[in-house]
Amino acid sequence: MNRKNYISNNVLLQIGFLLIILFVFSLLVINMSSFLPGLLGALCLYVLLLNPLRWMTKTKKINKTVSVISLIIGSALVIIGPLYLLIQMLTNKIMVMLNDTEQIQSDIKKAIDNVHTQFNIDVFSENNIGKITQVGVKILEKTLNASLDMTVQLGVAFLILFFMLMNNTKLENWFYQNMPFKKKNLINMNKDMKDLVVSNAIGVPLTAFFQAIIAWVGYLIFGVEDAFTWFILTTFAAMLPVVGAAIIYVPLSVLLLARGETASAIGLLAYCVIIVGLADNLIRFMLQKKMADVHPLITIFGVIVGINLFGFIGIIFGPILFSLFIWLIKLYKYEFVDPNPEDHLEDNTKEQLP
Repeated sequence: MNRKNYISNNVLLQIGFLLIILFVFSLLVINMSSFLPGLLGALCLYVLLLNPLRWMTKTKKINKTVSVISLIIGSALVIIGPLYLLIQMLTNKIMVMLNDTEQIQSDIKKAIDNVHTQFNIDVFSENNIGKITQVGVKILEKTLNASLDMTVQLGVAFLILFFMLMNNTKLENWFYQNMPFKKKNLINMNKDMKDLVVSNAIGVPLTAFFQAIIAWVGYLIFGVEDAFTWFILTTFAAMLPVVGAAIIYVPLSVLLLARGETASAIGLLAYCVIIVGLADNLIRFMLQKKMADVHPLITIFGVIVGINLFGFIGIIFGPILFSLFIWLIKLYKYEFVDPNPEDHLEDNTKEQLP
Protein backbone atom coordinates (compact mmCIF):
# COMPACT_ATOMS: atom_id res chain seq x y z
CA MET A 1 0.00 0.00 0.00
CA ASN A 2 1.46 3.32 -1.07
CA ARG A 3 1.73 5.97 1.60
CA LYS A 4 1.30 9.55 0.47
CA ASN A 5 3.27 12.27 2.22
CA TYR A 6 1.08 15.19 3.20
CA ILE A 7 2.08 18.56 4.61
CA SER A 8 0.85 18.79 8.19
CA ASN A 9 -1.90 21.21 9.08
CA ASN A 10 0.43 22.93 11.55
CA VAL A 11 2.94 23.75 8.79
CA LEU A 12 0.18 24.99 6.49
CA LEU A 13 -1.17 27.22 9.26
CA GLN A 14 2.30 28.65 9.90
CA ILE A 15 2.83 29.35 6.19
CA GLY A 16 -0.57 31.00 5.91
CA PHE A 17 0.04 33.08 9.02
CA LEU A 18 3.46 34.20 7.76
CA LEU A 19 1.95 35.18 4.40
CA ILE A 20 -0.68 37.29 6.17
CA ILE A 21 2.06 38.96 8.26
CA LEU A 22 4.11 39.70 5.12
CA PHE A 23 1.05 41.05 3.32
CA VAL A 24 0.10 43.41 6.16
CA PHE A 25 3.75 44.44 6.58
CA SER A 26 4.05 45.22 2.85
CA LEU A 27 0.94 47.40 3.05
CA LEU A 28 2.41 49.31 5.98
CA VAL A 29 5.76 49.78 4.23
CA ILE A 30 4.19 50.95 0.95
CA ASN A 31 1.90 53.47 2.62
CA MET A 32 4.47 54.73 5.14
CA SER A 33 7.55 54.72 2.89
CA SER A 34 7.61 58.53 2.80
CA PHE A 35 8.16 58.51 6.58
CA LEU A 36 11.00 55.96 6.45
CA PRO A 37 13.77 58.61 6.73
CA GLY A 38 12.06 59.97 9.85
CA LEU A 39 11.89 56.48 11.36
CA LEU A 40 15.56 55.83 10.60
CA GLY A 41 16.42 59.22 12.06
CA ALA A 42 14.53 58.36 15.23
CA LEU A 43 16.41 55.04 15.52
CA CYS A 44 19.77 56.78 15.06
CA LEU A 45 18.96 59.45 17.63
CA TYR A 46 17.65 56.78 20.02
CA VAL A 47 20.98 54.95 19.87
CA LEU A 48 22.90 58.20 20.45
CA LEU A 49 20.71 59.53 23.27
CA LEU A 50 19.98 56.34 25.22
CA ASN A 51 23.15 56.44 27.35
CA PRO A 52 22.78 60.18 28.14
CA LEU A 53 19.16 59.48 29.14
CA ARG A 54 20.24 56.71 31.52
CA TRP A 55 22.92 58.98 32.99
CA MET A 56 20.40 61.76 33.59
CA THR A 57 17.68 59.55 35.08
CA LYS A 58 19.75 57.06 37.08
CA THR A 59 22.89 58.98 38.06
CA LYS A 60 21.52 62.52 38.34
CA LYS A 61 18.00 61.41 39.34
CA ILE A 62 16.35 63.86 36.93
CA ASN A 63 12.70 63.31 36.03
CA LYS A 64 12.43 61.11 32.93
CA THR A 65 10.03 63.38 31.04
CA VAL A 66 12.25 66.40 31.71
CA SER A 67 15.31 64.43 30.63
CA VAL A 68 13.71 63.26 27.38
CA ILE A 69 12.45 66.73 26.44
CA SER A 70 15.82 68.28 27.26
CA LEU A 71 17.69 65.75 25.11
CA ILE A 72 15.27 66.24 22.20
CA ILE A 73 15.57 70.02 22.35
CA GLY A 74 19.37 69.81 22.57
CA SER A 75 19.67 67.41 19.66
CA ALA A 76 17.21 69.50 17.62
CA LEU A 77 19.38 72.59 18.08
CA VAL A 78 22.51 70.68 17.06
CA ILE A 79 20.85 69.28 13.91
CA ILE A 80 18.51 72.08 12.84
CA GLY A 81 21.05 74.88 13.46
CA PRO A 82 23.46 73.91 10.67
CA LEU A 83 20.54 72.89 8.44
CA TYR A 84 18.95 76.33 8.90
CA LEU A 85 22.23 78.00 7.97
CA LEU A 86 22.47 75.87 4.84
CA ILE A 87 18.93 76.71 3.73
CA GLN A 88 19.43 80.42 4.43
CA MET A 89 22.64 80.56 2.45
CA LEU A 90 21.23 78.60 -0.45
CA THR A 91 18.13 80.78 -0.64
CA ASN A 92 19.63 84.19 0.09
CA LYS A 93 22.94 83.95 -1.73
CA ILE A 94 23.50 80.92 -3.91
CA MET A 95 20.02 80.91 -5.50
CA VAL A 96 20.37 84.62 -6.25
CA MET A 97 23.56 83.84 -8.14
CA LEU A 98 21.89 80.99 -10.01
CA ASN A 99 19.15 83.28 -11.26
CA ASP A 100 21.82 85.00 -13.33
CA THR A 101 23.22 81.97 -15.14
CA GLU A 102 24.55 84.16 -17.95
CA GLN A 103 26.90 85.87 -15.49
CA ILE A 104 28.07 82.48 -14.18
CA GLN A 105 28.74 81.28 -17.71
CA SER A 106 30.60 84.51 -18.40
CA ASP A 107 32.80 84.07 -15.32
CA ILE A 108 33.57 80.46 -16.24
CA LYS A 109 34.37 81.51 -19.81
CA LYS A 110 36.75 84.18 -18.49
CA ALA A 111 38.50 81.61 -16.32
CA ILE A 112 38.88 79.20 -19.24
CA ASP A 113 40.14 82.02 -21.48
CA ASN A 114 42.73 82.91 -18.82
CA VAL A 115 43.87 79.27 -18.69
CA HIS A 116 44.07 79.17 -22.49
CA THR A 117 45.97 82.47 -22.66
CA GLN A 118 48.47 81.81 -19.87
CA PHE A 119 48.99 78.07 -20.20
CA ASN A 120 47.82 77.41 -23.79
CA ILE A 121 45.30 74.78 -22.58
CA ASP A 122 41.88 74.56 -24.24
CA VAL A 123 39.62 73.19 -21.48
CA PHE A 124 36.00 73.33 -22.65
CA SER A 125 33.98 74.62 -25.56
CA GLU A 126 31.35 77.32 -25.02
CA ASN A 127 28.59 74.74 -25.54
CA ASN A 128 29.99 72.55 -22.77
CA ILE A 129 30.21 75.54 -20.43
CA GLY A 130 26.46 76.11 -20.80
CA LYS A 131 25.71 72.44 -20.11
CA ILE A 132 27.92 72.38 -17.01
CA THR A 133 26.24 75.51 -15.65
CA GLN A 134 22.76 74.01 -16.15
CA VAL A 135 23.82 70.81 -14.35
CA GLY A 136 25.18 72.87 -11.44
CA VAL A 137 21.88 74.79 -11.19
CA LYS A 138 19.88 71.54 -11.06
CA ILE A 139 22.16 70.02 -8.41
CA LEU A 140 21.90 73.02 -6.09
CA GLU A 141 18.13 73.32 -6.57
CA LYS A 142 17.75 69.60 -5.76
CA THR A 143 19.91 70.06 -2.66
CA LEU A 144 17.69 72.95 -1.52
CA ASN A 145 14.50 70.91 -2.00
CA ALA A 146 16.06 67.95 -0.17
CA SER A 147 17.05 70.21 2.71
CA LEU A 148 13.47 71.49 3.04
CA ASP A 149 12.13 67.93 2.98
CA MET A 150 14.64 66.97 5.65
CA THR A 151 13.08 69.48 8.08
CA VAL A 152 9.76 67.63 7.75
CA GLN A 153 11.46 64.28 8.30
CA LEU A 154 13.19 65.63 11.39
CA GLY A 155 9.80 66.58 12.82
CA VAL A 156 8.62 63.00 12.31
CA ALA A 157 11.87 61.67 13.80
CA PHE A 158 11.59 63.73 16.99
CA LEU A 159 7.94 62.72 17.46
CA ILE A 160 8.82 59.01 17.21
CA LEU A 161 11.94 59.53 19.32
CA PHE A 162 9.93 60.98 22.22
CA PHE A 163 7.85 57.81 22.61
CA MET A 164 10.89 55.54 22.08
CA LEU A 165 12.86 57.24 24.84
CA MET A 166 9.90 57.39 27.21
CA ASN A 167 9.39 53.62 26.80
CA ASN A 168 12.99 52.55 26.26
CA THR A 169 12.92 49.70 28.82
CA LYS A 170 9.74 48.15 27.41
CA LEU A 171 11.09 48.59 23.89
CA GLU A 172 14.32 46.74 24.62
CA ASN A 173 12.55 43.96 26.49
CA TRP A 174 10.16 43.50 23.56
CA PHE A 175 13.10 43.38 21.14
CA TYR A 176 14.93 40.61 22.99
CA GLN A 177 11.79 38.61 23.78
CA ASN A 178 10.05 38.70 20.39
CA MET A 179 12.79 38.71 17.76
CA PRO A 180 13.15 35.09 16.51
CA PHE A 181 16.93 34.90 16.97
CA LYS A 182 19.34 33.77 19.66
CA LYS A 183 19.79 36.39 22.35
CA LYS A 184 23.58 36.21 21.95
CA ASN A 185 23.29 37.20 18.27
CA LEU A 186 20.81 39.98 19.08
CA ILE A 187 23.23 41.42 21.65
CA ASN A 188 26.05 41.34 19.09
CA MET A 189 23.78 42.94 16.50
CA ASN A 190 22.78 45.64 18.97
CA LYS A 191 26.44 46.48 19.66
CA ASP A 192 27.47 46.45 15.99
CA MET A 193 24.54 48.63 14.96
CA LYS A 194 25.33 51.07 17.76
CA ASP A 195 28.95 51.37 16.59
CA LEU A 196 27.77 51.79 13.01
CA VAL A 197 25.28 54.54 13.89
CA VAL A 198 27.88 56.41 15.93
CA SER A 199 30.40 56.11 13.09
CA ASN A 200 28.00 57.50 10.48
CA ALA A 201 25.86 59.91 12.49
CA ILE A 202 28.80 61.45 14.38
CA GLY A 203 31.97 60.43 12.55
CA VAL A 204 30.93 61.60 9.06
CA PRO A 205 29.66 65.09 10.07
CA LEU A 206 32.58 65.57 12.48
CA THR A 207 35.13 64.69 9.78
CA ALA A 208 33.39 67.04 7.33
CA PHE A 209 33.33 69.86 9.91
CA PHE A 210 37.07 69.68 10.66
CA GLN A 211 37.86 69.40 6.97
CA ALA A 212 35.72 72.48 6.26
CA ILE A 213 37.53 74.46 8.98
CA ILE A 214 40.86 73.73 7.30
CA ALA A 215 39.38 74.71 3.93
CA TRP A 216 37.99 77.90 5.51
CA VAL A 217 41.50 78.91 6.55
CA GLY A 218 42.52 78.56 2.91
CA TYR A 219 39.56 80.68 1.79
CA LEU A 220 40.67 83.45 4.15
CA ILE A 221 44.32 83.22 3.13
CA PHE A 222 43.59 83.46 -0.61
CA GLY A 223 40.97 86.19 -0.37
CA VAL A 224 37.70 84.37 -1.10
CA GLU A 225 34.75 86.72 -0.62
CA ASP A 226 32.18 85.73 2.02
CA ALA A 227 34.40 82.87 3.20
CA PHE A 228 32.02 81.84 6.00
CA THR A 229 29.24 81.05 3.52
CA TRP A 230 31.60 78.80 1.58
CA PHE A 231 32.71 77.22 4.86
CA ILE A 232 29.11 76.15 5.63
CA LEU A 233 28.64 74.80 2.12
CA THR A 234 31.97 72.96 2.32
CA THR A 235 30.88 71.30 5.56
CA PHE A 236 27.89 69.70 3.85
CA ALA A 237 29.75 68.94 0.61
CA ALA A 238 32.57 67.20 2.51
CA MET A 239 30.09 64.54 3.67
CA LEU A 240 29.85 63.24 0.11
CA PRO A 241 32.26 60.39 -0.70
CA VAL A 242 34.91 60.58 -3.46
CA VAL A 243 34.23 64.19 -4.60
CA GLY A 244 33.57 65.73 -1.18
CA ALA A 245 34.79 69.28 -0.59
CA ALA A 246 36.11 69.51 -4.17
CA ILE A 247 32.55 70.39 -5.24
CA ILE A 248 33.11 73.72 -3.49
CA TYR A 249 36.80 74.59 -3.70
CA VAL A 250 37.23 73.75 -7.41
CA PRO A 251 34.49 76.22 -8.53
CA LEU A 252 35.92 78.79 -6.10
CA SER A 253 39.32 78.45 -7.76
CA VAL A 254 37.62 78.91 -11.13
CA LEU A 255 35.91 82.09 -9.89
CA LEU A 256 39.22 83.51 -8.67
CA LEU A 257 40.75 82.68 -12.03
CA ALA A 258 37.88 84.42 -13.82
CA ARG A 259 38.65 87.60 -11.87
CA GLY A 260 42.24 87.49 -13.02
CA GLU A 261 43.57 86.40 -9.61
CA THR A 262 45.64 83.60 -11.11
CA ALA A 263 48.09 83.24 -8.22
CA SER A 264 45.28 83.05 -5.63
CA ALA A 265 43.34 80.55 -7.75
CA ILE A 266 46.33 78.23 -8.16
CA GLY A 267 47.28 78.68 -4.51
CA LEU A 268 43.78 77.88 -3.24
CA LEU A 269 43.48 74.81 -5.47
CA ALA A 270 46.90 73.49 -4.42
CA TYR A 271 46.17 74.21 -0.73
CA CYS A 272 42.83 72.38 -0.81
CA VAL A 273 44.05 69.40 -2.82
CA ILE A 274 47.13 68.87 -0.63
CA ILE A 275 46.29 70.20 2.84
CA VAL A 276 42.54 69.55 2.94
CA GLY A 277 42.99 66.14 1.26
CA LEU A 278 45.67 65.04 3.74
CA ALA A 279 43.62 66.38 6.65
CA ASP A 280 40.61 64.35 5.49
CA ASN A 281 42.62 61.11 5.54
CA LEU A 282 44.25 61.94 8.88
CA ILE A 283 40.96 62.85 10.59
CA ARG A 284 39.26 59.70 9.30
CA PHE A 285 42.18 57.57 10.50
CA MET A 286 42.01 59.11 13.99
CA LEU A 287 38.23 58.78 14.27
CA GLN A 288 38.24 55.17 13.05
CA LYS A 289 40.25 54.22 16.15
CA LYS A 290 37.38 55.49 18.30
CA MET A 291 34.47 54.40 16.10
CA ALA A 292 33.47 51.55 13.80
CA ASP A 293 35.82 51.09 10.86
CA VAL A 294 33.39 51.20 7.90
CA HIS A 295 34.87 50.06 4.59
CA PRO A 296 35.09 52.95 2.04
CA LEU A 297 33.15 50.95 -0.57
CA ILE A 298 30.26 50.50 1.88
CA THR A 299 30.26 54.26 2.42
CA ILE A 300 30.35 55.05 -1.31
CA PHE A 301 27.64 52.59 -2.39
CA GLY A 302 25.64 53.33 0.75
CA VAL A 303 25.58 57.05 -0.02
CA ILE A 304 24.51 56.36 -3.63
CA VAL A 305 21.63 54.18 -2.44
CA GLY A 306 20.77 56.55 0.39
CA ILE A 307 20.57 59.66 -1.79
CA ASN A 308 18.35 57.84 -4.30
CA LEU A 309 16.02 56.71 -1.50
CA PHE A 310 16.04 59.63 0.95
CA GLY A 311 17.70 62.61 -0.75
CA PHE A 312 20.46 64.55 1.01
CA ILE A 313 19.79 62.91 4.38
CA GLY A 314 20.67 59.58 2.75
CA ILE A 315 24.34 60.50 3.22
CA ILE A 316 23.88 59.32 6.82
CA PHE A 317 21.24 56.62 6.41
CA GLY A 318 22.51 54.99 3.20
CA PRO A 319 25.69 53.44 4.68
CA ILE A 320 23.69 52.31 7.73
CA LEU A 321 21.19 50.47 5.51
CA PHE A 322 23.98 48.99 3.40
CA SER A 323 25.84 47.77 6.49
CA LEU A 324 22.59 46.44 7.97
CA PHE A 325 22.10 44.33 4.84
CA ILE A 326 25.59 42.85 5.24
CA TRP A 327 24.98 42.25 8.95
CA LEU A 328 21.70 40.41 8.18
CA ILE A 329 23.68 38.02 6.01
CA LYS A 330 26.10 37.48 8.91
CA LEU A 331 23.15 36.99 11.27
CA TYR A 332 21.73 34.31 8.97
CA LYS A 333 25.10 32.57 9.01
CA TYR A 334 25.34 32.68 12.81
CA GLU A 335 21.77 31.41 13.22
CA PHE A 336 21.61 28.61 10.66
CA VAL A 337 24.92 27.90 8.89
CA ASP A 338 27.50 28.30 11.65
CA PRO A 339 25.66 28.60 14.98
CA ASN A 340 28.84 28.45 17.09
CA PRO A 341 31.54 30.50 15.33
CA GLU A 342 33.36 30.93 18.64
CA ASP A 343 34.16 27.20 18.69
CA HIS A 344 36.06 27.48 15.41
CA LEU A 345 37.93 30.51 16.69
CA GLU A 346 38.92 28.58 19.83
CA ASP A 347 40.05 25.56 17.76
CA ASN A 348 42.16 27.78 15.51
CA THR A 349 43.69 29.46 18.54
CA LYS A 350 44.58 26.10 20.10
CA GLU A 351 46.23 24.95 16.87
CA GLN A 352 48.41 28.07 16.84
CA LEU A 353 49.56 27.62 20.44
CA PRO A 354 52.93 25.81 20.91
